[in-house]
Amino acid sequence: MVVSGGLKNMDTFLKEIRENRAYILVVIFGLAMALYHLISTQVLLQAAKAHFNTHLGFCLLLVFVGDFATNKDKFRRLWPLALALLALISTGYVQLLWPELEDRAYFNTNLDLVIGVILIFLVLEATRRDFGIVLPIITLLIALYPFVGRSFPEPFRCQALDLDQTISNLSIGIQNGIYGIVLPTSANFIFLFVLFGGVLQGLGGTKFFMLFARMVAGKMQGGPGMMAVMSSSLVGSITGSAAANVAITGSFTIPLMKKVGYKAKYAAAIEAAASNGGQIMPPVMGIVAFGMAGITGIPYLTIIVMAVIPALLYFWAVGLYVYFRAGQFKITAMSEQKVDMRKLLFSLPSFITPFIVILALFIKGYSVMYVAFWAIMSSVIVSFFKKDRPSLSEVIQGFVRGARAGAGIGASAACVGLIMATVTMSGIGVKLSSGIQAWSGGYLLVALVIIAGICVLMGFGGPSLTAYFIVSMFAAPALMKMGIGFEQSHFFVMFFAVFAFLTPPVALVALIASKLADASYMASAIEATKAAIGGFIIPIMFIYCPFLLLQPQEPLGAVMGTIAAVACLFTLEVAFVGYYLQSCTIMERFLGGVGGLSLLVFFIVKSPILFFGGLILCAFLTLLQWRKKNVRAREGDLQVEQA
Repeated sequence: MVVSGGLKNMDTFLKEIRENRAYILVVIFGLAMALYHLISTQVLLQAAKAHFNTHLGFCLLLVFVGDFATNKDKFRRLWPLALALLALISTGYVQLLWPELEDRAYFNTNLDLVIGVILIFLVLEATRRDFGIVLPIITLLIALYPFVGRSFPEPFRCQALDLDQTISNLSIGIQNGIYGIVLPTSANFIFLFVLFGGVLQGLGGTKFFMLFARMVAGKMQGGPGMMAVMSSSLVGSITGSAAANVAITGSFTIPLMKKVGYKAKYAAAIEAAASNGGQIMPPVMGIVAFGMAGITGIPYLTIIVMAVIPALLYFWAVGLYVYFRAGQFKITAMSEQKVDMRKLLFSLPSFITPFIVILALFIKGYSVMYVAFWAIMSSVIVSFFKKDRPSLSEVIQGFVRGARAGAGIGASAACVGLIMATVTMSGIGVKLSSGIQAWSGGYLLVALVIIAGICVLMGFGGPSLTAYFIVSMFAAPALMKMGIGFEQSHFFVMFFAVFAFLTPPVALVALIASKLADASYMASAIEATKAAIGGFIIPIMFIYCPFLLLQPQEPLGAVMGTIAAVACLFTLEVAFVGYYLQSCTIMERFLGGVGGLSLLVFFIVKSPILFFGGLILCAFLTLLQWRKKNVRAREGDLQVEQA
């Protein structure tokens, strides 16, 4: 049966290719890109610059060929095919001549400059096709600003190179710009783990998450809501994308939540908040964490360890939101059929093996590239020992899906490289870093609010990774000048870059979830922000309490900070939802809000009065709710006796 099922799936796959012959190009380039990067982790195939250019070439080809294959208009599909040919020619030119291009940077020939302009255009267009128009527009405005800014008065004045030198700096010089620090991060770190996510999904590795979450969380108050939190936290860590996480888990959890009584906007909000949090969930986390490892040099194992407490705090807050909403809507545990333990056990190896491999190799000190290779290989090998092993078509589609997702991210990474080169060469970055200090008046909290605001604005324009790369250039140095540690500074920017993806008015994660739930987009986005409030508060906490990132801190402060963090998130969720053990009055919600804010301000001013005051308000709120619950229970018993 397994074999026949595999052949049937293969027949379906081949039928799809026959119906759309152009898709065979996507399969060929996707498999070639995956194979090239996997071999590159084990064998030095070419020099670093040539490797980055090969990665860029694959990224551009896959994006354009993918659009060519999906566009059914015979005339309009010729344009992406032409762009694919241009990508092949321009990256091929760099591949053949890269040593000479590096030597004659800023003194390029006319043909060099033409190729450079083509590369810039292709990167912008590929980014537009995958992530929309906002990021390319921001990139163009920043790239053109120095030509105008050199005529402005201070503090808006900046330096500008000549046009030919600017083109060289941004592209064909292959030292900065497109080939700068961001593209190597994509080529060496990000692509491989995005590929891992695609492969694991194609091999059925996500089935374990869904079954396990259903078994554990389904028995809790809120049933499917708790299941959404647990499954999304696990799946999100391997997909590297909150949007993909919503699509995978939301298509199953959202209908279940609506079925048991959650209103549509709450079902969408819970799934969006949980899926977005998957990006900060160890042991794999999301692509932003790999981006941080790539540009900062912080060992990835260190990043995983530092993220443990913030991730637990975040899902504590989201879990509370789900629990309180369930009580508000009188939703109990799931009454669905129990999980088949045999299915759960059979699906376990596909999940647990690559995760053990990842942790073991990271602990032994191996590189991210090496770890990613064996994570993928172990997933494939284990899957063929399962009873319901995947068909060849599922394996192929898993590799192609991962490569296609990684190609889009690679194109956007090259686009961000254009921004970073301009900011560095023009001096804008230094001015922005100094500007944050000046605008904040030297007050750390004000600087944190400014940086958070910039992260949220940048998060409107594209993926979280883009927001992190851009903002970390000037925000992290500014925080370090104000006495914050290197790791803390980058973690702060990373967190806000991740959760900017969830905030209105764009909130792409909430948009996808609202469509799956057939709910109001804006109402879902606002509610998702309430559920995810921890994502916006926890970064403030770990800046003032380094222990939350497992950084050194005196014991008393570490203990008080941990207690304050747990209690703060608890009371704020009560205030937002309006339910604890029973429905809250306006006064009780006010007490919860004041208690939560008191504990949050404690982190900043370190006042024991605020700490104990917040805990007392939390205890008083609990007492009020407990008494109300007992009174209503007695009233219910009395009514039963009278009946």
